[in-house]
Amino acid sequence: MEAAMQRYTSVFKPVNTIKLFKGSLLFFVLLYVLQFVPIAKQYFGPGNYLIPYYKSSNLFLKPLNLLEGNSYSAYYLFFIYGLLGSILAYFFLPFKRLSLVISYILLMNLYHKTAPLQTGGFSLLTMVIFMLLFVDEDAEKTSNKYWKTIKITIANFSFLAIRLQVVFLYLVASYFKLQGETWVDGTAFYYVLFNEMYAHPFFTNLFIDNTFIVKSVSWFTLLFQMFFPLFVWIKKTKNSMLIAGIFLHIMIALVMGIVDFGIIMILMYTLFNSEAFNTKLLAFFRKPFSKNKSIKA
Repeated sequence: MEAAMQRYTSVFKPVNTIKLFKGSLLFFVLLYVLQFVPIAKQYFGPGNYLIPYYKSSNLFLKPLNLLEGNSYSAYYLFFIYGLLGSILAYFFLPFKRLSLVISYILLMNLYHKTAPLQTGGFSLLTMVIFMLLFVDEDAEKTSNKYWKTIKITIANFSFLAIRLQVVFLYLVASYFKLQGETWVDGTAFYYVLFNEMYAHPFFTNLFIDNTFIVKSVSWFTLLFQMFFPLFVWIKKTKNSMLIAGIFLHIMIALVMGIVDFGIIMILMYTLFNSEAFNTKLLAFFRKPFSKNKSIKA
């Protein structure tokens, strides 16, 4: 126990994992928000058709909920382009922590305004970005010994908390699936295919009469969500669980059309990769930019 605490307070190992994860998450948000630009006025501007969903009287939470009031709706473009600008600043300018804080504040205003339209994946994303505010991947470079220990400790426990969000998500999902009958008897996927709101007609026609596929998908989903929280921590089974999860969320994106949820969950899996693997992955994505710098030089 003492050795584990010593490790959590003296060194922060997943430096490149966090850099890769932050960058991937913010790039996704950038692309996600860009799709709102042509229709931003209808969602966020004066006279928008979205009814107020979330309103807090808490003084500290009001800056995250400004667009719910009519007085700020006229400045909706500030929130849109401000968020896009702060994300670009994170990638290309110094003061990355400040850029992340600004991105979070602006994102939460847009999120609260469109909360009825968002999936559980985007709710997870907002919580995770908040936790990332406390993860300083450069904590070990801090000169002051005591402040360094504090920053490393906060970074390690925040990193653990982010990964536990995925674990709890699957635990809760599997728990409630077990309370009903359709997931247990293997018919849940049939009702998904039968629902025109979620299922693509192509996959409905392809699978709805195939009892083997329907039951296999239902039980695979249930078993994966039940066992992921345990086996993702075991070295021998971790990669198998991550591959199974990627398959599951690609299937959800294709069959149900919930693409953003699938992408967010797959991005979350990078937190369970080894630091060595994520270092190589980060170098791969940075390679085009390093080439451009060398050409300019």
